[in-house]
Amino acid sequence: MAYITLSRGAFFHNLDILCKKLGAKERLYIVLKDNAYGHGLIETAKLSSLFGLRRAVVRDYGEAEKISHLFDEILILSPNPPYKNSKNYSIAINDISTIRELRSGANIHLKIDTGMHRNGIDPNDIETAIEKVNRHRLKLKGVFTHFRSADELSSELFWQQKIWKEIKEKIETLVKKSNLPSPIFHSANSAALLRQNTNIGESARCGIAAYGYHELHPSFGKFNLKPVLKLYAKKLNTKFLKKSQRVGYGGAFCANDDMKISIYDAGYADGIFRYNGVGDFYMGNKKILGKISMDSLCVEGDDNEIIIIEDAKKIAKYFDTISYEILVKLSPSLKRVIID
Repeated sequence: MAYITLSRGAFFHNLDILCKKLGAKERLYIVLKDNAYGHGLIETAKLSSLFGLRRAVVRDYGEAEKISHLFDEILILSPNPPYKNSKNYSIAINDISTIRELRSGANIHLKIDTGMHRNGIDPNDIETAIEKVNRHRLKLKGVFTHFRSADELSSELFWQQKIWKEIKEKIETLVKKSNLPSPIFHSANSAALLRQNTNIGESARCGIAAYGYHELHPSFGKFNLKPVLKLYAKKLNTKFLKKSQRVGYGGAFCANDDMKISIYDAGYADGIFRYNGVGDFYMGNKKILGKISMDSLCVEGDDNEIIIIEDAKKIAKYFDTISYEILVKLSPSLKRVIID
């Protein structure tokens, strides 16, 4: 069966780069949402814990419950009621109305909208939010925001960081006035952190960079990240195709000469993008012949095993998308094997 390998060495190498920028492992929230960007939630969580990371970010309670024993704190970005109190669960608050639905003692992180306008509390409502947190006896563990253009060649990041700095100062004044402990502040995602030349003085939430990728313009520099994941497929059978014979749905590929071809056990049911047989498309170092099927694909040769994904960015470029989408679509049913 097709399977995925995860390089412990590459993962630790990437984490080391990120932690050095932050100044301490304690400041890194490893983002494990959506099956760890396709890498496998449990496998990647175990590696993160082994590296020494104590904080993680997930999408929902289902993901949190699978890895709760591995971290001191798990930030849940999209929790749905009924809300659960746990000593190591922290709930992201995107709207003030959620506060009254929580039980006393719940750990929370307030999300502030600094310009992305997707979710988060309006800066004008911060004072009300802090007052409600105090009244409902919630534990304000953190305050965070999200940058909308950190990976783009523009100055928007600096505009949003200026807003964030002002908000941090306001919150620090309010929590002191309310006799609340100072919260953890975190704003940088992978792109924002990689762009910083100095210690940002707060925590950060990083996902894609930990897995070996970024979408930054080359002018921002080279970051020496190493892709963690490789997808392999195994041979199902070998056939001899005669000149002018066609293969696969619609006969999209026509042999120019007699050739040996093999069918491999990976297809779009495994999360691989469906190549339609038009133009030259390579996965690993193999040219795909004809359309990718639900459970199989075809290449020239008779290797027992081939690499399908080695660099997700190359495949993303062909389909005019980003590395995130290539990775996150990989089926959870694919076996994931940790290697050195």
